[in-house]
Amino acid sequence: MTTESLAELVRFAPDVYGFRWVNHVAMFIVTDAGVLLVDANGQVNPRTPALIKEAIRSVTAQPVKYFVYSHSAFDHSTGGAIFADTARFVGHRNAVEPIRAAKDPTTPVPDIVFDKPTSLELGGRKIDLHPADLSPTDDYVVVHDPAGRVAMFVDLIQPRNVPFRTLLGHPERIVERLSWLEAKLDFDVIVSGHATPQMSGTKQDIAEQRGYYRDLTDAIATARAAGLAEGAPEMTTLVRSILHPKYGAWRRFDEFLALNIQGMIAWRAGKAPAAH
Repeated sequence: MTTESLAELVRFAPDVYGFRWVNHVAMFIVTDAGVLLVDANGQVNPRTPALIKEAIRSVTAQPVKYFVYSHSAFDHSTGGAIFADTARFVGHRNAVEPIRAAKDPTTPVPDIVFDKPTSLELGGRKIDLHPADLSPTDDYVVVHDPAGRVAMFVDLIQPRNVPFRTLLGHPERIVERLSWLEAKLDFDVIVSGHATPQMSGTKQDIAEQRGYYRDLTDAIATARAAGLAEGAPEMTTLVRSILHPKYGAWRRFDEFLALNIQGMIAWRAGKAPAAH
């Protein structure tokens, strides 16, 4: 019988760690003055935040001083209250209302909010926070630790995964931000917040993600040139046949390709998809 690993503590770089429960990954940075933690991942398993707290205690006696929301989606944001005795809660301005509206006592509303690049300092270490700015309502945050040469961009950067559903923002803006990650941020490891098939990647994985958006754009153009209706099953079939040799082995290819096509068409028509 094959065994399955449900939980894992990993080290991405000196003083930079990840804790995985099944497919969700939190990241924490240890300093002499405290810990910065990104996400509690407590929706799928309400015990995960406590497991993260114990994982932190296994490598340092320092308390969590900053809890950073990567974004407001509840599978990542839920459960941070377990750190409220020592931590301040940090998030994008757009994340405040969704978290407040949920009225979940385990998920504190951010008390440090921003919508422009900002930095947190802890124990002489500077951690940079960049709004992803994928759309006007986007609340994703890119976390960059220059000292550890580690970055975290939850959901958007998932190596060998096609994008989630109808895309997280306008495809051209996503490609711009992927290019910015490659060219402007100095890191060796990027953490995706998920673990399937791997919880971290490199700039090569970002380049591959960027290539998918380009190839999807070109395949849709080919389908249009063949006279196929926008988003029709026939368009999906042709786009799948074009992309399958390169991306067919990627996770969620069959599950989300039709939604990727619909999303790309909708975003480019100026109509943000209802579900993304």
